[in-house]
Amino acid sequence: MLRLKNFSVAFGSSQVFSDLNLQLAQGERLAIIGNNGSGKSTLAFALAGVIPDFVPASVSGEKRCEKPGLIMQDPSSQFFAMTVKEELGEKGSLVAKKFGLLNLLERNVFQLSEGEKQKINLVANLSSSPATLLLDEPTELLDPVEAVRFKQLLGKVRGRTLLWFDKSDPALHRTKKFFLRGHKNPAMPKKRSNVKKDIVLKADISVQRNGFSLNAAFSLREGEKIALIGRNGSGKTTLLKAIAGIERFSGRVELKQALSFAPQNPSHVFFNETAEAEVVEPRNAARLGIGHLLKQNPNRLSKGQQKMLSVAAIQGKGIALLDEPTTWLDPLNSAVMYSFITESKQPMLIATHDKNLLRYCDTIFLIEGGEAKECSSTAANRFFLG
Repeated sequence: MLRLKNFSVAFGSSQVFSDLNLQLAQGERLAIIGNNGSGKSTLAFALAGVIPDFVPASVSGEKRCEKPGLIMQDPSSQFFAMTVKEELGEKGSLVAKKFGLLNLLERNVFQLSEGEKQKINLVANLSSSPATLLLDEPTELLDPVEAVRFKQLLGKVRGRTLLWFDKSDPALHRTKKFFLRGHKNPAMPKKRSNVKKDIVLKADISVQRNGFSLNAAFSLREGEKIALIGRNGSGKTTLLKAIAGIERFSGRVELKQALSFAPQNPSHVFFNETAEAEVVEPRNAARLGIGHLLKQNPNRLSKGQQKMLSVAAIQGKGIALLDEPTTWLDPLNSAVMYSFITESKQPMLIATHDKNLLRYCDTIFLIEGGEAKECSSTAANRFFLG
């Protein structure tokens, strides 16, 4: 049973939402859909009791949410032990057996794929017998295959009220929809080609560590946009970090321009008190539509706003390495990011799980089996079918 009546949440003078009314019977499923800043995570945390018990906020109205369990966007943020067995305990291990996950019990939680981590979070929540399951964009960091598998596992859950919070319809069976304020579908920008003949980056590298293997040989031309696709853990981020000089590798990387790197987790690159101080090229902030956020503290922005800021913080010239630039972005902000990428004359190497982003790239590399190989759009489409 879940019930909200005239429910409101505000942080200081900032009203997130007001007079929200919602009612679900036990066992019903609801997808709560809204753009960045519409209050999805705030509502999930309020229903879970995190707000205002642990995160101070002004809350009013009536709320009834029986025995909530919460699964957050970042799977790793909910782990408290080193091994899956320790994380789940005896009761959780029995639930893992029911869901066919016994093979994961002896694994280190931080060596699991993102999809495996999220499955363990689901099992951990179910072991506490919640009446209401709250899922805050649970497939945001998952590749297409893992996202499908997580939804299949969730389909086995019975008898619990389920709320899935997301930027778009998660397409779950027997699930109603509720749209938070400001939900709109954007117009997609047109692709522009800025590719020139000059090669600005040549790489022929190998990364070998703890059973992980990655080999990649490619070149990047002036103005070219190369997309890197592949499963969680295949090596997309590793390849970007190797090019950036963060990851050890053997082989060679030849650069003719300076590098900028926007990592997957945007908060890792913020060191200043204001967003304005993070931005090197002011035009980037304007092009990404975050000019109104520049006086704010980066750490107080939403995940989607932080993502936009991290990309705005790249150099105005040189090679840009973008790791999942549309993660945490709603359709409207994703379209703004597509426009930023396709209109830019900078060469870019982009790791992504976003199928739509491939429209704005000139070349696609699929990383699988430890190899990065150029692939066709048809092969890429097959990958995204999961």
